[in-house]
Amino acid sequence: MVFNDYDDENIDDEFESTYERYNGSYAQEVEGFSDEAIDEAFEGDPDAYWNID
Repeated sequence: MVFNDYDDENIDDEFESTYERYNGSYAQEVEGFSDEAIDEAFEGDPDAYWNID
């Protein structure tokens, strides 16, 4: 039985987080948000971290 159609060996590569583009921002350095989280949740603006509930 197959539950998914992706290659289990490459799953970590697909979901790898980076911490380079917003290095030095409060959202990344203090709050720990990845570049991808800042791009998706804050529309690429690390200063918008304060607006989450």
